Amino acid sequence: MRWIFIRLMFVLWLGGLGSMSSVAPAEVNTAGAPYHPSANITGIEFDFATHKRLAPGSDNWPMTWADDGRQYTAWGDGGGFGGTDTTGRVSNGFARIEGPAVDYRGVNVAGGVGAPRPAPFTGKCYGIMSIGGVLYAWRTGDASGIESGNRFQELWRSTDHAATWEKTPVRFEQADFAPPDDLGFCAPTFLQCGRDNAAAFDPWIYTLAPDIRTSDRKERKKATASLLRARPNTLDQPDAWEFFGGLDANGQPIWTSDRRARRPVWEDANDGSSMNNMSIAWQPVLGRCLLVTSHDEQMAGNLSIYEAPHPWGPWRTVCYEHNWGKGFIAPTTFFWNFAPAWWSPDGRDFTLVFTGVESNDAWNSVRGRLRLAGAR
Repeated sequence: MRWIFIRLMFVLWLGGLGSMSSVAPAEVNTAGAPYHPSANITGIEFDFATHKRLAPGSDNWPMTWADDGRQYTAWGDGGGFGGTDTTGRVSNGFARIEGPAVDYRGVNVAGGVGAPRPAPFTGKCYGIMSIGGVLYAWRTGDASGIESGNRFQELWRSTDHAATWEKTPVRFEQADFAPPDDLGFCAPTFLQCGRDNAAAFDPWIYTLAPDIRTSDRKERKKATASLLRARPNTLDQPDAWEFFGGLDANGQPIWTSDRRARRPVWEDANDGSSMNNMSIAWQPVLGRCLLVTSHDEQMAGNLSIYEAPHPWGPWRTVCYEHNWGKGFIAPTTFFWNFAPAWWSPDGRDFTLVFTGVESNDAWNSVRGRLRLAGAR
């Protein structure tokens, strides 16, 4: 098999081009990573021979694992599975994923080619979550583009596995914060905790969202992210949401109902984008949160992965790569999600779902493995 090994820096194996014994590692400079290397996850491997591409022209694909055993996802600006950039095109649609990582298929549920229901709303979705058999999704804006995505974030819910959706009263707008320096956040995503949230480590539902600190991307000095939480039975109540307000003297998180008093839960000085898409997952076997995002220039395969024992940190770097996948796929990716149903029982093997622009403007998946400290 052809593997790309990243041991806190990218190590490219050319096994698919010759025998494994003839492979020479090539290290890439990872200077600038915002956090120290992880002592728990010492490397990450991607098997690009397993790369699978579907739904050309449709992007994003946040993931959740529902009570019915299926995974659910959302896409933007395309026809979804069986569609193209123009055939069946909707602004945002929902689909389910059926089958195992080695043999799966996607089925449009709301919007797109062959879907039994229309798309529920325009805009985008970068976060979807199954809790007690109910799906929740964050709606980001009402159209394509950064300007629309920055305008507002709304929480929607579905009680019939993504077929129909209703808007909840939860909505965040730029005016709710402290413009012009603090314009709130965008593209919120949920912390995934196993099937139907059954692996949750505490009684809260967490949302991670990139901050919008200024309307002028040239003035942005660093990327930061906010952390929000609410109880499962109060998700649709605007006043129930709390914001991470930093750590106290004992290193414990402070929670506040004042959104203007929130503090970054993660940051990276190498920003380069006015909307850094993120995903975050809890790996219960390892007892670690895995945060995935980009750095420097977006849509350029600049993959970064961090781990922490809590969604508020302390963060450590697993991967900080430029031009991820180069030589196997075009380095034009920008949004990655660990498929929550496709982890191996030991918490090491995974499937990463990702998207991008140009040839990667589609559903993409690739299998991989985490290298753990002390494990062979």
